[in-house]
Amino acid sequence: MSNFNYTKKIEHEKAAEKAILAGDYHQAFLHTAKAAQFAFNLAEQCSGSLRDAYVTNGNVLTSLAEELKQKSLAAPVQSSTGSSQGEEPAAPSSTRLERPNVRLADVAGMEKIKEEIMVRVINPLREPEKAREYDISVGGGIMLYGPPGTGKTFIARAVAGELNLPFYVITAADIFGKYVGESESNVRRLFAEARSNPFSVVFIDELETVFPKRTENIHESTRKVISILLQELDGIDNTRNPILLIGATNTPWQIDEAFLRTGRFDLSVYVGLPDESARKKIIVNAFKKVQKNVDSDAIDLLVAGTGGYSGADLKGITTRIKQSAYRKLVPSLGKGLFEECLKEYTPSSSPGINEQIAAWEKSVGITRNE
Repeated sequence: MSNFNYTKKIEHEKAAEKAILAGDYHQAFLHTAKAAQFAFNLAEQCSGSLRDAYVTNGNVLTSLAEELKQKSLAAPVQSSTGSSQGEEPAAPSSTRLERPNVRLADVAGMEKIKEEIMVRVINPLREPEKAREYDISVGGGIMLYGPPGTGKTFIARAVAGELNLPFYVITAADIFGKYVGESESNVRRLFAEARSNPFSVVFIDELETVFPKRTENIHESTRKVISILLQELDGIDNTRNPILLIGATNTPWQIDEAFLRTGRFDLSVYVGLPDESARKKIIVNAFKKVQKNVDSDAIDLLVAGTGGYSGADLKGITTRIKQSAYRKLVPSLGKGLFEECLKEYTPSSSPGINEQIAAWEKSVGITRNE
């Protein structure tokens, strides 16, 4: 049984309970739908009575999610100050349009990954005539996979920023929020919106909850979403207004294999933990705006002591150091302060996830580009 799925199921169930108590039925619906998906994931990994129990639990949660959705649609719209406006609520938007201002140069390390993205994605768009000479199309799909907190979302934003393209962000909660009971029209509306631009980037986070493996445990509403998405993904690089689809996942083995064939997510890129040079760049950047002296030996100590830390972990430990310095009002940030904070910090990266990723790569024949 996957501790990840169980932990996430409980996490979303608790969040749903809090949202119900607060009268926020929309958030309660989103969390309940996510909890249902993780229940079905657990059922897929179990057998016998335990499997049946998780299937039942998933179906109950799905029914509850549908009830909560109806309540959220019936509730009056709240203004920014929290007062009721007495208007008919609009369905929550499934996309968030951004214009990222970060570039691939802002990504610490990962030189091979950036080089591959430049050759496969960015250069063909910048030099379309040259790409056509070699029958290279633009658009398509990239799946970024790896341990949590390694910068997959940041890379996706950097790609859109590099090309100065519209960047649509979709989460699993947004998918379930829009598509229960009205999947076909909403999925097509999403892709029509993206194709209204000459070229755009669509980013989907937590792919495993949007494109789960189709088994008998999957709820019919989820199965319908998967079928329509497969239709929309076919030929995303051959339309007049192509789409670059980027997805991120920590658990690629939970994704339906149909999405990974050529023409959909045909490029899979491993985004791993930062190496020493990348860690130093991240840490140095984290202290750039500190107006007190930061000991270079302390920086080196932190770089050496954070092997196995993700980018998110590095952000966490550097933030803790700055907060501790502020609390103590130290005149400079030295090795003693860094050592103290480093001893108290526990990185989030799990060796178990790395092993599962390696096993999945072997099963699908992927050679990792570290």
